[in-house]
Amino acid sequence: MKNTISLALLLFAAFIGRAQTTGVGIGTNTPTHTLEVNGNMKLSGDLYFENPGNHTGNSADSYLLVRDNSDQVLKRYVPATARYSAINSTVYFITNINPQGLSNFDTGISSADYYVVIGGFIIRGVNNNSNIKLTQPGNTNQYIPQYSCRAFVQNGTWRIEFMPNNGRVFDQNPEIRLSVSVYRRDMLTTVNNTITVDMGANTAGTGSAPAPVLP
Repeated sequence: MKNTISLALLLFAAFIGRAQTTGVGIGTNTPTHTLEVNGNMKLSGDLYFENPGNHTGNSADSYLLVRDNSDQVLKRYVPATARYSAINSTVYFITNINPQGLSNFDTGISSADYYVVIGGFIIRGVNNNSNIKLTQPGNTNQYIPQYSCRAFVQNGTWRIEFMPNNGRVFDQNPEIRLSVSVYRRDMLTTVNNTITVDMGANTAGTGSAPAPVLP
């Protein structure tokens, strides 16, 4: 019995010594890291990383793991095959718009899953004509262009509004290019409320930083 225990201890010590020098392989006889698992892993408890450190390699050689809330499984996140990456940028080129503007353009983007921000716009006339003006109904005077442009939610999808102010209209059917950024809501840490600042008719001022406070 004593000899059996001694042999078991020797084998265990040899295994530990080999593991410390060559690594432990599960599903593979040739591990290339301290622990290499070739296959699926099921974890019933918690998983802790005490000192993961910083990745110093090429980002192309690493992967982002995310938890799928539908089945609580850690999965590899691949932006190239996802419906949208964490941040997706696109340009809407909308033509032959009514001279009154764009009051409700449905992007079809789910407001439950994504957040939409309009980054900029370009206005042209028919066939990319840069000579486009704004007038008021019943008045032929020309006005400096003034618009209201916003993204808003209605019936579960993001909509876009682009309208001239104060009853003005375009003098022709405009074409509008809108630069839009689409963010995954589950990748955002915070969606802040509107930050209102009264400038007191001054040209310079200071606003409060959004939460969490940026460095």
